Amino acid sequence: MPWSRQGACRGWWRCDQDHQVQGRAGQEISQTCLECHNSSQEHNNFLRGEHGRNDVACIDCHSLHSADLSRPKMLAKSEPQLCITCHSEMKVDFTRPFRHRVMEGAIKCSDCHNPHGGFDQKQLRASNGTDVACLKCHIDKQGPFVFEHAPLKTEGCTICHIPHGANNPKMLRRDRVFQLCIECHSNVGTVGGPNTPSFHNLNSARYQNCTTCHVKIHGSNTQRFFFR
Repeated sequence: MPWSRQGACRGWWRCDQDHQVQGRAGQEISQTCLECHNSSQEHNNFLRGEHGRNDVACIDCHSLHSADLSRPKMLAKSEPQLCITCHSEMKVDFTRPFRHRVMEGAIKCSDCHNPHGGFDQKQLRASNGTDVACLKCHIDKQGPFVFEHAPLKTEGCTICHIPHGANNPKMLRRDRVFQLCIECHSNVGTVGGPNTPSFHNLNSARYQNCTTCHVKIHGSNTQRFFFR
C-alpha cells in the first residue's frame, strides 16, 4: 500500500480510537492492523497461521511507537534475537558445528519462514516437495530432472537434512551416509530369489559412502542410478 499523509493520518486515527490494548486478545489487536496491512500475500494468512492461532499479536514483534529506526519493519528486536525470545530451543541448533549461519547474520529466520502465517505447520515459505526456501540458495539442486530422487520430490529436503544445524557434515540426519540411505533402500538384491543379498556389502568400507558412486543424489538428467 503506497504511503500518503492522508492515509497515514487516517491509519493512526483508527488505531488511536482503541488505544488501550492491555488485556485485549492477540487476534483482536492484529485485526486492527490487518485493516490496513491486508493487500499483500505476506499478511493474508496471518490469522490462520501458527502465530495468529496461538494469540501472538502484531505488537509482540513490531514496536509501533518506540521502534529503533535502524531496524526494518519497526521490529522490537532484530532477527534472530526477536525470534528466539519465544523459540529458544532453536538457539542450540545454531551452535552446532554444521549449521545455517543465522546467528552470524548470513541468513535470517524470515528467509525460510513467513512470520505472518501460512498453510504449513512451520510457516515455511514453501510446502513439502517444493522447498523453494532451500532452493533460493541451493540452486544446483533444483529440478526438474529426467530422473528424480523420489523422496526429494515428495517429502522435501528435510527427509535427509536437519534444517537449522547438526553435528553431522552437510547437516545430515545420520552420521554415516549409508545409514541414511538404507532407511529407504533395503540391503536386498533386486534380482534373484527373495532375500537375495545385494552386492553392496555394507560391512565393507567400500560401500559405506553411497555418494562415492551415486554422486547426483538429488537428481540426474543422464543416469537413473544417479551415477552422473
